[in-house]
Amino acid sequence: MYSPMDLARRHEAIHRAVTPLPGSHPRDHFKSLNIPGNCDGLTLMAALGRMIGNVSEAEWQVEFARERIVSLEQRPMVAEQIVRAGQRYLHLFPSVTEPAVNGAVKILYEDEALVVVNKPAPLPMHAGGRFYLNTLQHILNAAYHPQTPHPAHRLDANTTGIVLVARTRTFANKLQSQFTQGRVEKHYLARVPGQLPADKFICDAPISIDAGEHCSRTVDLENGQAARSDFHVLQRFNDGTSLLEAQPLTGRTNQIRVHLWHLGFPVCGDAIYLADNQLGHTQTMAVTDPPLCLHAARVNFLHPASLKPVEFTAPLPAWAK
Repeated sequence: MYSPMDLARRHEAIHRAVTPLPGSHPRDHFKSLNIPGNCDGLTLMAALGRMIGNVSEAEWQVEFARERIVSLEQRPMVAEQIVRAGQRYLHLFPSVTEPAVNGAVKILYEDEALVVVNKPAPLPMHAGGRFYLNTLQHILNAAYHPQTPHPAHRLDANTTGIVLVARTRTFANKLQSQFTQGRVEKHYLARVPGQLPADKFICDAPISIDAGEHCSRTVDLENGQAARSDFHVLQRFNDGTSLLEAQPLTGRTNQIRVHLWHLGFPVCGDAIYLADNQLGHTQTMAVTDPPLCLHAARVNFLHPASLKPVEFTAPLPAWAK
């Protein structure tokens, strides 16, 4: 384990990386448009319509007119351009300013192989959607330069708590294989509304493979992936909410949130999985929104260098105290 002085220097580097937030300055952003095999020989307009179904032809026409569909050399393209599989084009988004995030990333532990991060929220793990630089990956890249840290798993942008990060690709493979094999024991805290049926209960409803509206998942009894979450009530509050410990025995996308939503107890503060089996419209919340009450609190696994069992615990968020 590194010394407290090492961690202090690391936190200074993180502070520099997020002050100001890296995505707060307007900059041109280019999103890759990779032509797949089933679009070979089509016009660029037709290929875009097939590749990205939620954008209308009229909207693409506007983007062509604004010269925002460009080649890799940033030369404006025309809609009638014939494309070939494997070609790559770019979609220009000029002068982008990213939404604000919580940059208060804390390092709980680090050594030559492993970094244990306490991720704040909202903070996306990786670039995507409206976020390019305001991400955990970009912040860690800046703080650990010239190394490129490798997160071994994901947390939702709105979920707080422990993220395991490897210092090299070799150690990342050792960590990721433990997640794949179900050998990492994960414990979450969640706060939910409603009268829970028992102090201990499970949900083993299968979860949809493909993302739905706003990247949501749902219970899919016919074609979903097997999933199981164990729940234990830790405390019942006077306001009608309860604090749960949740242990996902599988690693499906949004698993805990989907299972509790399916049972009729959506996590407090969730902007997607709402009461009465309704879906919301906001994937990554604003820094001023009430928090999603879901926290990756504790994790047990084999250290990727020593291969000895280790356990790490993250500080409790205010809503769980």
